[in-house]
Amino acid sequence: MLNKCAIVNHNMNITIAIPDSLIESTVKSIMANFPEASQGNALVCDGWNYDAWLFGFQDMEEDRHYTLDKAQLIAAFPLLFSPEWPKGCTPPPLSADPEKWNDWLCQADATDFDAFVQLAIFDEVIYG
Repeated sequence: MLNKCAIVNHNMNITIAIPDSLIESTVKSIMANFPEASQGNALVCDGWNYDAWLFGFQDMEEDRHYTLDKAQLIAAFPLLFSPEWPKGCTPPPLSADPEKWNDWLCQADATDFDAFVQLAIFDEVIYG
């Protein structure tokens, strides 16, 4: 199964097909950085079940709690290619090559992982 992500870059519309398995493994690798990646952020990971793809986040600014599941996390993946992905974050590869995504994961840091969680919760990055 392929999931198509529309990528807009410098007024060009480019569509690449990224296999669902690559999207899932990338998102799973992002979430493997929690709860540690959330320390000191406005959204603090306070519950996780890696096998069930369930993660809880406490919004320290608004005193609200959010729960993310697999569907929400997978749905956030295309937002990595949107204007909502902050300019200061590590740019995602415009590729379906697993090695390029692995390299991206190695270069990404807590700021990138926090931005991804914010996209999954709010569809935009509001803290940061």
